Amino acid sequence: MSLTNTDLADMRRILKEELHPLRGELVALGNDIKEIYNMISDLQNKTLPEKQFLKLSVEQKLLKLNSELLYAAKQAGIQLPR
Repeated sequence: MSLTNTDLADMRRILKEELHPLRGELVALGNDIKEIYNMISDLQNKTLPEKQFLKLSVEQKLLKLNSELLYAAKQAGIQLPR
């Protein structure tokens, strides 16, 4: 028994109807994977400066902390006492 053109068209239609909802789910899964990858990448990048900071001398650490504190205060509109 061979398939007719009508049979093949029906099979294509059924496949499209079944696969169409899955296509949206695949796109959503792909987006979730990209978001998780970006989150992991961001976390890894945040740990690098900590390792570099630990290698600094005490004087360099204090100067860096002071610089960051002054910058944060300026952003917040706070004037720190000198």
